[in-house]
Amino acid sequence: MKRIIWVIFLVLALLLAACSGQAVQPTISPTTTGGQIFQIALPRLVIDVDSQGTPSILGISPAILKAVGIDTSGFQVPVQTVDTMTKAGIQHIEIASVGDRLVVFVNGQPMPHLGWTQDSLSRVLDLAAKLDVQNAALLSKLLPMITRLGLDVVLRFPSQPGVAEIPLTEPGAAKNLQITPNTGPASLIVKFEVVFDANGLPGIMGLSAADLQALGVTGLPQLSADLIQKLQKGDIQSMEFRTKPDGAYFYANGDPLPTLIWDSKLLANLVDVYAKISPDAPLLPLIQNTVPYMDRADIDILLHFPLAADATPIPVKMHD
Repeated sequence: MKRIIWVIFLVLALLLAACSGQAVQPTISPTTTGGQIFQIALPRLVIDVDSQGTPSILGISPAILKAVGIDTSGFQVPVQTVDTMTKAGIQHIEIASVGDRLVVFVNGQPMPHLGWTQDSLSRVLDLAAKLDVQNAALLSKLLPMITRLGLDVVLRFPSQPGVAEIPLTEPGAAKNLQITPNTGPASLIVKFEVVFDANGLPGIMGLSAADLQALGVTGLPQLSADLIQKLQKGDIQSMEFRTKPDGAYFYANGDPLPTLIWDSKLLANLVDVYAKISPDAPLLPLIQNTVPYMDRADIDILLHFPLAADATPIPVKMHD
């Protein structure tokens, strides 16, 4: 009982101290689909990580929590990760849940981020369960709650000596973030459908896997028997990947899943961060010359999976 009281005291102390007069960012609606009220909106919480990977919030480190009997082994950040961030000049990473999006900033610069509707979120959770994704059941309980949380968490890393401090985003920046999609013509158009046979081998343009092999096309990716069984059991007949100026869209059986939101600036910011973290990566030049222009590419790939013997075909076509 004494341990529980200490934990409650520490949590309340952190929340009250973190408020400091900051305005919270509530989610769009506090009402659940069942008509009940559930809403939590907290001010930004900054977690400082020292050179050894030990995090602390307002000076409260895992050592203090450990003293009251709380297991803190999972709190530690690997020293290698801290060193990488410090050398790359990554001072802080911010993740904010604003109801229908999970917005990410690195050094105050916005990155491509996830967006969803309640339907698309439910759909992807159902898909994860059918494909036996690890912890799918737990995610199906937690993620719908996250959409009703107004959370803004910053992980702050040590800086190199003499380096100027990069300020955090202004309060509300995540909720108010707007993208500017490219309005010019597509610089690349790639559209095709892939049909997998009962053995998990792909065919394209009316050519079967055997036809492609006869033409000398080898090394084709093959779906495993286990994956085919899961797809058929879950009646997952098709999946589609579609890029547009405002993001990457995903579909299952023709229905939308959560979206990866981007524009030219966000993609360029992502590549800049990757270059800082992995300056010697062999594929860096390729990434620098392709990823920033993904918003100008018109890509649509539709995958058709083998149906179960008793399945009713679900009509599907590429999205505009």
